[in-house]
Amino acid sequence: MKYLHDSYEVMRDGIHSVSAQCLLQVTIITDEMLSNSITLRLANTSQEHFLSLLLSQFLDGVARVLSAAPEDVVIFNIQDDTDVSARILNVSLSVAVPVFGEGQQRSGGIGRSRPDRGLQSGEYFGSEELQERLYLNRSLLAQISSQEVLPFDDNICLREPCENYMKCVSVLKFNSLAPFVTSDTILFRPIHPIAGLRCRCPTGFTGDYCETEIDLCYSKPCGAHGLCRSREGGFTCECFEDFTGKSSILYYAMIGLCLHQICGTGVCVVK
Repeated sequence: MKYLHDSYEVMRDGIHSVSAQCLLQVTIITDEMLSNSITLRLANTSQEHFLSLLLSQFLDGVARVLSAAPEDVVIFNIQDDTDVSARILNVSLSVAVPVFGEGQQRSGGIGRSRPDRGLQSGEYFGSEELQERLYLNRSLLAQISSQEVLPFDDNICLREPCENYMKCVSVLKFNSLAPFVTSDTILFRPIHPIAGLRCRCPTGFTGDYCETEIDLCYSKPCGAHGLCRSREGGFTCECFEDFTGKSSILYYAMIGLCLHQICGTGVCVVK
């Protein structure tokens, strides 16, 4: 959610006059935005240089890659990478999924149908989709934004914390407000997130690290006429005698139809 306030000031000394316009924009950063965000690593730039010259181009580039509008892109942190000697800027952002006008469809490609500008669905691109699409199209992003996008740095998942062969996805969580970052034209107040992780659990597993196996037979899906056997990712039903079907629900009477020789001299088959 964004709040805008525009002010215009004029100063006079009786002979000369100076005017200035200030636009105040406040963006509420939610947990949903943080959990569906990524951090891009930009080479050979700094906070001031990014805010002064490259911000508008960068927003246009991200929006172009995702077939969104620049207004859908929310940057909530820019931070110099102090872990390396090179000039690398970490830019954390999330992107709202745009709502399309009548007759328009969302395109998975680039440069096709474009959304109505500024319209949002309240949902955000997932971090995995953002990471994949922005990195695969980093040459286009670099061309538009004049910035080189470096490979992602997901060290938090290197120790493979997720069990049962699940994929680890790095996510951001709120930590604290950061000092203002200034340039010649922009005064920016970022937040400093901390890196966390999320495990995508398969069917039959749950928990923060997918470490707990769910008893899929607990609800007795095979009914009273079959025996439920748990297996990886699901279950199977072993039907009792005279019962059949995926959940052992076809009653003996159906099979019993053949016992009354309704086919005469033919062969009766229950299907």
